[in-house]
Formats: sequence, C-alpha cells, structure tokens
Amino acid sequence: MKKRKFKSLLLLTMGLALITAGCGSSNNGSNESAANSTAGNTETKDFAYPMPGNVELTFMNEQLGGTPERLPIDDEYEKRTGIKIKHLGGTPMTDQKFSLMLASGELPDIFLNTWLQYPGGPDRAVEQGYILKLNDLIDQYAPNLKKTLQENPEIDKMIKTDDGTYYAFPFIRSEAGRVYGGPIIRKDWLDELKLDVPETIDEWHTVLTAFKEKKNASAPVTFRTMFLGERTGGFAGAFNVMGNFYLNDGKVVYGYMEPGYKDYLKTMNQWYKEGLIDMDFASIDSPTVDKKMTSGESGATIGWQFYVEKYNAAVQETDPKANFVAAPYPAASKGALPEFGQLDNAYAGTSSAAISATTENVEAAMRWLDYAYSGEGSMLNTFGIEGVTYNLENGKPVYTDLVVNNPEQLGSDQVMMKYSHGTNFPMIQQDNDLPAKYKQTAEALDVWKKTNHEQHLLPPITPTAEEADEMSSIMNDINALIREAELKIIMGSEPVDSYDGYIQKMKDMGIERAIEIQQAAYERYLKR
Repeated sequence: MKKRKFKSLLLLTMGLALITAGCGSSNNGSNESAANSTAGNTETKDFAYPMPGNVELTFMNEQLGGTPERLPIDDEYEKRTGIKIKHLGGTPMTDQKFSLMLASGELPDIFLNTWLQYPGGPDRAVEQGYILKLNDLIDQYAPNLKKTLQENPEIDKMIKTDDGTYYAFPFIRSEAGRVYGGPIIRKDWLDELKLDVPETIDEWHTVLTAFKEKKNASAPVTFRTMFLGERTGGFAGAFNVMGNFYLNDGKVVYGYMEPGYKDYLKTMNQWYKEGLIDMDFASIDSPTVDKKMTSGESGATIGWQFYVEKYNAAVQETDPKANFVAAPYPAASKGALPEFGQLDNAYAGTSSAAISATTENVEAAMRWLDYAYSGEGSMLNTFGIEGVTYNLENGKPVYTDLVVNNPEQLGSDQVMMKYSHGTNFPMIQQDNDLPAKYKQTAEALDVWKKTNHEQHLLPPITPTAEEADEMSSIMNDINALIREAELKIIMGSEPVDSYDGYIQKMKDMGIERAIEIQQAAYERYLKR
C-alpha cells in the first residue's frame, strides 16, 4: 500500500481520537463538516431513526470486567437510535471463559472483540455459527457503513477477509490516532541534573543511572505488564528489532528470532543488575506504576498520551516544578530516526463488533451499529452532546466549560469518556481537537510519531481458517516460551547466551512455518 495514498484516504473520514480506557490523545484536525461529508445519511428511503418497537439488545465487551456504569452517552444513543442496550458485565474474559460462553449458546446480541485473533480467524467464527457474515446485511441495513467503505477502498480492504467476508463493524483509528503512546520522563529532573532528554540507549543508561544515584529513585524506569510488547516496544527499537511479526523489506520476520533481540536482552539484564529497571517489573500493575511515577520512586515509564497530563496534574499540586514530558523512542545512534515505536494500523482488529448468529433482531443490531458511521453519529461519538459538551459556532464545534474548565477539575479526556465514544468503539474516528491542560500533553504525539515504524507495520492480514488453526497451535507454546526467556534472562536466572537455545526451541516448535503462513497471508492481502 502506498503510504501517501493511504493517508489521504484516511484523512477524508478520520482524525485524532480521544484515547480512553488506556490510550489518550488530542490533535488539531477536521470538524463536523468533514464528518458529515464522508459518513452516510442517518435516514434511508424505508428507515429513519429512532427505530420503533422498544427494541432491547445485549452488548458485551469481552475485555472488560464488572457491570459497566451507565453514562450520558448511553442514554443519548438510546434516545437517538430508539434501541436500548443492556451492557453485560462479569469478569474479564480469558480465552477459556470465552470458549465456554460460546459453547453454552447463551450469547449476547453484539460482541465487541478482536476477531482477527479468534481461534481459526473470523472466517472460522462465521463457519462455526457464532457470528453472522455481514455482506448481505450491510446492503440491507447499514447504508452509512456501506457508503463509508465505498468512499474509502483502503478501509474496505482492511476490514474483510481474503474471500471478501465482512464479519464485524470496525473500529478504525484516525491517521493521527494511530500513535498514542511512548516513553514519558521527568524533565524537571533532567534539568536539575543538567541532562538532555535521552535519544539513544546509551543516553538512557546515563539518565537512569543519574535518577538512581542523585534522585534516589528506587525504580528509575518502571513498566506495566499488561502485555509483553510494552517493554520491547519501548527500548528494543534501539537494537533495530521489535517483538512479534513485522515486515523487513516486504518480508515477514519474527522479531524474537532476530539477532538484535538478544542484544536487547543483554542490555536489559545489565540495567536490571544495576537497579535501573523496576525490580517488580514482572508483576507490576497499572495503579502501582502510576503511584511510583507520581511519588518520585520512578522517573520514566512507557505510557499513553494523557498519562503525561495525569502525572503533571497529580504532582504539580505539591511540586509546581514537576514536569513530565514525552521522550522520543530511542534510536540506534545519535541523530538517527528511531526504527520502531508505537504505531497501530488504522484497523488493528480491536473493538470490532460482530453480531451473534443467535440474535433475534438482526436489523436492530445492524441499525444500532450503523448509526456510528452516520454524520450525526460521528458528531456524537467525537464531540459528545451539543449544548452539553460543545456548541456550534460558525458551523464548527467549540467545547463548553464542562470540558475546557471542568468544575470538578476533571481532564478533558475524563469528561469526554462520559459523553462520547472517542475510542475502542465500532466507528470511524474523527479529529476531536480535544484541549489539553498542559502543552506537554499536546506535544507528546509529535515526539512519538517520529519513527520508521510505518515501513515495518504488518497490515491486518487474515490467514485461512486452517492456517489460523495451525498458527494458534504453534504460537501458543512459542508465546509462553518467549515470556519465560525474557523474564529469566533479564532477571539473571539464566545467562544471555541461553537465548540461542530458545531460538532453536522456537524452530523446533514450528516458528519457521508460522512465518511462512504470515507471509502467504500478507501476499494475499496485497492482492485484495
């Protein structure tokens, strides 16, 4: 795919999103006129919102636990669509729990899930009778999504399988919203120590050593362990490698097999021995990381854009000089562009809504989901409720004091989480130009986006059902092996050279076959 062509197509319909539930960002961009010009109408010849009949549907986000709080956006969606949504709660779904739920036959009407990761792929989920193939249903009941896909062929290419099956209503990130995280560091500490923001792995070593020795930081850099890639994504790029599958010169590679990954492990092991890495990194959770960052125990982490704002707001109450800023992803050498960072595909498969094959009111499920791709729905998802979170001035949305100067001192992202769907929802993101209290927050994305990551990004490929089954069989064991190797080598219970043995084990487990499958799927994707 040609990057320039792809970007221009995306910018027609998308912009930067407010990142909630973990990923946050704000950026200047298009307004409601762009949303209305690219999304479909909210009415068709035979249908107009709100839908009559007092329809109620069940909705499940399999990644979230507990009973979700009912928010103003939920009430507004119900009023506009005429469809009541019952959010199902419970504990976060493991693969086993998800499989048991499918087997029970007691399914929600709408699933929010990463269907690209379903065992056997989305084609298998359709084939097994769990979710519906949407092709004919889109023609019948989803004019807004259909129009969006017709006007944006690159998006259309992403959200279907190789045989043309549409399986879910997609969450499509804006061009700007594809980058939302990276290194965060205490700039006031750097200034005090007369150090620059680090740009290379050696400069990071110097900075973290100074944090430990001169600022008495017990965990100079700390990490979350929600997923393995957060750590490799932060520093492995300095060794010209990243985790998982990616592209090098059009060929699929597996980062953990590349020579640079062993060099990365060697450096992390050294840092761990020197007390530069949080000694609890293997088990730490997000609240603990936040506490360490705001208490002075840590001076750096990997986080999302609005974490910059959250940390500044928390610490500056007692220490006005505190200053958290984004740091660039480390490069291999001074002045070089970082090879890797954080970058999502516009469609990464996350937060995509499929319709259960057991749904009794398919049309209502389709209509509710399709509303997000209308001009009116796009405005609601992006800017919230007119007269509450924004007013139109000269045809452009302007945020109210509820957002800009919140009486409860909430950040703009916190407010908009209640009144809009800025992210992680089946929709096309639009630029929301969300105001940030701190310029450091607004500047973060410009710092993190300066990488060569785009040329390595593997698009949302779909192996065949048979290939996906084979991939799952291979990768389940390999993923566990990688976690074991990383922890043992970084924490020093095994020598760095033991990683050569792990590489051989991956080969014995079939990693080369997995790479072949990924390469074949990538080549098919290019021909869609």
